[in-house]
Amino acid sequence: MTLFARVPGLQLAAPLRERRFALYLAGQLLSQIGDGIYLVTLPFIVLDQGGGPTNLGVVLACYGTARLAFLPVGGALADRLGARPVMLAADALRGLAVLGFAVLTANEHIPLWAMITVAVPFGALGGIFMPASFAVLPHIVRPESLAAGNSLIQIMQSTSRIAGPALGGMLVASLKSGVGLLIDAITFLVSSLTLMAIRPPEPAAGAADDTVVQDADDTDRLRTWRSVLRYAAAAPLVRMTLLTTLVFNLAAVGLIEIALPVFAQDSLGRGAFGFGVMMAGLGAGSVVGALLGPALLRLRRRGLVALCLGIAEGLALAGVPVGSSLVMATAAMFTAASLQATVNVFYMTMLQRTVPARALGRVMSLLATCAGLAYPASALLAGTALAKGAPEVVIVVAGLGVSAAFSVGFFSRPYRNL
Repeated sequence: MTLFARVPGLQLAAPLRERRFALYLAGQLLSQIGDGIYLVTLPFIVLDQGGGPTNLGVVLACYGTARLAFLPVGGALADRLGARPVMLAADALRGLAVLGFAVLTANEHIPLWAMITVAVPFGALGGIFMPASFAVLPHIVRPESLAAGNSLIQIMQSTSRIAGPALGGMLVASLKSGVGLLIDAITFLVSSLTLMAIRPPEPAAGAADDTVVQDADDTDRLRTWRSVLRYAAAAPLVRMTLLTTLVFNLAAVGLIEIALPVFAQDSLGRGAFGFGVMMAGLGAGSVVGALLGPALLRLRRRGLVALCLGIAEGLALAGVPVGSSLVMATAAMFTAASLQATVNVFYMTMLQRTVPARALGRVMSLLATCAGLAYPASALLAGTALAKGAPEVVIVVAGLGVSAAFSVGFFSRPYRNL
C-alpha cells in the first residue's frame, strides 16, 4: 500500500478515476438536477392552466401511486436484465414522457386526463428506475471502491436537492414553465447516453468458474419473488435494514415536512426563513455524513458503532425543540443528518457486498417500497397528531421512534457484528 492510498480524501476520490463511475455520477447528477427542476415546474404548470390545487393533488397522487406500484417490477427487471440496461431504458422513456408534457404546455388549457396520461407512465418509470439505481454500483466500481462510491452518490444527491429546485425556481420566474420541462427531458437524454457509454468490468482472472457456480446457485435459490422474500426475512442485515428504513421514514417524513414548518412558524416565530435555515443545516449535515461514511466501514466493531450512531441520530432529532432556539434546532438537524448519511453509506455498502447479485435489485425494491409506503402514513400521522398536540411533542416522539428502531438491532448478534 502506498502512502497516498492511506489519505482519506484520495480514497474517497478513487471511484472518480474509474471511467465507468465518473460517467455514471455525471449523468445522474444532471438527471437529478432535472428532477429538481421538474419538482418546482410541475405545480406551476398545473396551477397556471387553471387546474387548481385539487387537480395538482390528483396528478401527484397518480404519479406517486404508479411509482410505488412499479418498484417491485423495477427490482425484478434489474435482477433479470441487469441494472444498467433497465436504468438506461427508464431514463430514455422518462425523457420522452417529459418531452410529451412539454409539448402539451404549448396549449392554453391542458385537460386533467392528459396530465394523468403523462403522470402515470412517468411515475411507473421512476419506480422501475429506483431499485436498479440502488443495485447498479457493484457493476461499475471495484469492490474496494463501493463505500467511496456510495459516499460520492450521497453527496451528489444532497447537492442536486439544492441545485435542482433553485434552478427550477429561477426558470419558472424568468421563463415559461415549459422550458423547465424541456431541460428536464434533456437531462434524461444525457443520463441515458452516459449509461449507454458505460461498459461493465471484465471478470477477474481465475474467478470465472467460481462466479458461474455462484450465479447458478443464486438462480436456483432466488429465482422467484417468494424465495427473495424468504431470504429477506431470514437475513439479519436485510431484515433490520428494512425495519429501520420503514421506521425512519415513518418518523422523519412527518417530522421534516409537517412538524418542522409548524415548529418554525408557531414555536420559533421565524416562519419560512427559520424552516429554510433548518433545512440548510440538514443538507450540509448530509454532505458531511457522506464524507465520513467510508471511515465507518474500516472500523473493527463497525456494526455496533453503526447501531450507536443510529440511536444518536434519533436523539438528535428529538433534541430539535430543546431551548426553542433556531440555532439549537439547526445544529440538531445538522447532527441528525450527518449521522443518517454516515449510516446510509454503511448499510447500503454492506447490502451491495452481501446480498446475492441475482436478488439485489428485488431487495433494493423492498427497501424503496418501505420508504414509499411510510411517506403517506407519516404525513397522515403527523398531521393528525399536530391537530391535537404541540409540534415539540411530535418531533420528540418521532426522534425517539428512530432510536428505538435502531435499538432493536442490539438483539441480533449478526447485525451487531457486521
